[in-house]
Amino acid sequence: MSSLVHFFSFTHGFSDLTLVIVRILAAIVFASHGWFKSFGKQKFRGSAERFAERGIPFPLLASYITSWSQLIAVPLLLLGFMTQWIALLLALEMVVATWAKYMDTQAIFDGMDLPLGTLAICLVLFVLGPGAYSLDALF
Repeated sequence: MSSLVHFFSFTHGFSDLTLVIVRILAAIVFASHGWFKSFGKQKFRGSAERFAERGIPFPLLASYITSWSQLIAVPLLLLGFMTQWIALLLALEMVVATWAKYMDTQAIFDGMDLPLGTLAICLVLFVLGPGAYSLDALF
């Protein structure tokens, strides 16, 4: 067992770099989804229609909030500023998105990989923070 621990001990120095990579990947995912909801073919109305179909109250307002929260989160995640608060907000958004989209379907695991994977990324950032290479580490 000690040889296995010794083999993987080199990874301890990479944890802060790994958190930078996780922040960048999360920013890419949220940038693409926020951009599509805000500036895509149907803009906010397409998201609002889908929200209304799923019974989310105030669907147009919810569409604005989700798309803009995702877009605002992108530079904050990249800079590592307010990371844990942003990650918590986005994690809650992913819980609602998963519940609203998939809990009423028969194929419960069909397509849940994106919101659940994004939820996992947000939880990692919430628990571990942004790492040493961030604005949060400076303040």
